[in-house]
Amino acid sequence: MKVSQIWAEMARRKVRFHPDEEWDEIGLWGLFYWRDVKRQLDRGELVTHMKKENRIIWVWPSEKVWLERIKPLIEKHTLAELDELAGW
Repeated sequence: MKVSQIWAEMARRKVRFHPDEEWDEIGLWGLFYWRDVKRQLDRGELVTHMKKENRIIWVWPSEKVWLERIKPLIEKHTLAELDELAGW
């Protein structure tokens, strides 16, 4: 999975499932394979309370990622466009 798809998927989930919630109040941002988000976890861009052994994990974005990656996608794209960017 490309990094751009990860951010698009998180933006898509925010718009589709949490349109009226503040970004930092959402508990279930994105469900990903550990291997797909390992680099972002190591960099502190994504956060999880789950362990690598879970293989598929829930993650949420750091404030920096929200402001610099996800929020701009939401402001620029429709839900249909986010679906496409995320690979749906």
